[in-house]
Amino acid sequence: MKKQISILLGSIMLTGSILTGCGNEKASTEDKEKATSAEQKDVSNKSEKEEKGTVNLSKVGQKAKSDGNEAELMKIKEVNQTVDIAPIKYTVKDMKIIKLNKVNKSMTEFLLQYTGGNKLPEDLNYIQIQYSVENTSDQNVDFYGLQKVVLNNGEQLDAIGNDFIWEREDNDSKFYGKVKKEGSVGLIIKGKPEEITSAKLIFSNTVNPDGYETITEEQQAEFQI
Repeated sequence: MKKQISILLGSIMLTGSILTGCGNEKASTEDKEKATSAEQKDVSNKSEKEEKGTVNLSKVGQKAKSDGNEAELMKIKEVNQTVDIAPIKYTVKDMKIIKLNKVNKSMTEFLLQYTGGNKLPEDLNYIQIQYSVENTSDQNVDFYGLQKVVLNNGEQLDAIGNDFIWEREDNDSKFYGKVKKEGSVGLIIKGKPEEITSAKLIFSNTVNPDGYETITEEQQAEFQI
């Protein structure tokens, strides 16, 4: 199922542009910086194109179109803060709320798996969390990543079962020594973008795969959007 999702997203070029709404060039630059907070920016409605041709939704009001699909950036918060689940360090790079103004037939069928209905809601919004994860030790560690997202409006989102942005790392919870991974989580929300002002993230524990002993218990952190 995950492979089919990957092929679908790749065929309509949404993984790197509309659905993820971010560029790899920006992510690599942020990796070199220390984790600090950043304020939301709302400047222009014109989207930027990077060298590879993918659309970087970085300003509120920007839109990206692809194969009959259209996404609009409603909110963005540069977070760049790290949660310590020793020996794992999980850095939340940014959080975005994106509205899907138009979806084609293939994307509609795909997203219906995550809405629990027969048709998509008129206002279709999702929260996207871009992250990086690092094992800071030489030992092997099992870590299942982001588990739940709880929004200030009372919505509790399943970040494991309802993440519709496919990443290779989704199926790999093992960190063999000092390994770094990065990706994005996409979760459909019911609330209106303007209602969402904060998100609490709950992370899994870290486990020694040899004896299955817990290294660090589950952790949580709350961020403003």
